[in-house]
Amino acid sequence: MKTNQWIWQYNEWPNFYFDAGELLSDIAVVSQLIGGLEAISRTISDEEQIAAQECVLADDALGTSAIEGEILRRSSVRTSIRKRLGLAGELDDWDERADGLVSMLMDARDKVRKPLTVERLLGWHAALFPTGYSGLKKIRVGNYRGKEEMQIVSGPIGKEKVHYIALPENILVSEMDRFLQWINDANQQNTILKAGIAHLWFIMIHPFDDGNGRVGRAVTDFILAEKYPTLMRIVSFSKHISIDRKGYYYALEASGKNGLDITLWLKWFLRMLITAMRESQWVVERVVVKACFWQKHKDTSFNARQLKAINRLLDTGEKFEGAMTTRKYAGMTKCSKVTASRDLGDLVEKNILQKSTGGGRSTSYELNLVNE
Repeated sequence: MKTNQWIWQYNEWPNFYFDAGELLSDIAVVSQLIGGLEAISRTISDEEQIAAQECVLADDALGTSAIEGEILRRSSVRTSIRKRLGLAGELDDWDERADGLVSMLMDARDKVRKPLTVERLLGWHAALFPTGYSGLKKIRVGNYRGKEEMQIVSGPIGKEKVHYIALPENILVSEMDRFLQWINDANQQNTILKAGIAHLWFIMIHPFDDGNGRVGRAVTDFILAEKYPTLMRIVSFSKHISIDRKGYYYALEASGKNGLDITLWLKWFLRMLITAMRESQWVVERVVVKACFWQKHKDTSFNARQLKAINRLLDTGEKFEGAMTTRKYAGMTKCSKVTASRDLGDLVEKNILQKSTGGGRSTSYELNLVNE
């Protein structure tokens, strides 16, 4: 057997295999978390579920772009999400790149299930590159890549390191047809493992000039949404891939050059799912707390600065770095420290904030959530 083969050069491609025993404990945890999240989602109101969905979709859009080094404005992403969810929009920061990405993510999770066809996949790709360019480079938009060898490299010119070479263009169409047939077949593959296998398989084919990661992650969402439609409204996987980008690329690269055993990849994928679903539990809890807070204080008057600060504290919860101080409030709301001190004092009088316990030079405050 020839050495140094890429994964697609093996005669058995794409008959992947893995050590099921290595994955059993992680699969059990994922299944338990899915059950818990689906139970939680049935207990929250439609408004709370939509609020969680808006938060998760924004994280997903920003995360999947950040993995590829593309930075989008959160305000632009939220504008597109709110319009597509039919929510009243306070934001008006429309951006065609953000809108195209959001349209792909929402189509992948659409509760009206349609097969994943070539046309649909090419439509997703076209939505990502509305100008026909990736940065300054013109690419084939809404089409598979051309005859040029697709190399994934890093490093300076002349000293590039080749991480992976994808399969050649002359077998690309047939390989994608086989891939899509497998995606749409009602096979007996465990849905969670199928999603992980599909992501790796798609990336190893690498059918586009650019955008393969973003489309590949949407394929993962598509598969999971078929069995877990409610879950996929409140879980962001891309955010957690972005957080562990190094681990993500390491697992992909190792799988691309070490034969058809994809145990390492699936183990990483399952652990990422676990982290993402635990985060989703937290997101849903914050949405419920926020809804209860505003219901209780619906008749309390606040100025725009106070509303902004309160919502930030409600959204971030214990993840807010330190407690609220006059300096942080002034910076957040773009006001003077005198105004900030007056606003904070007013919130304390209204029993919205309370002084934090603990040391520190300046007085700090936290939300009073007792009995919310």
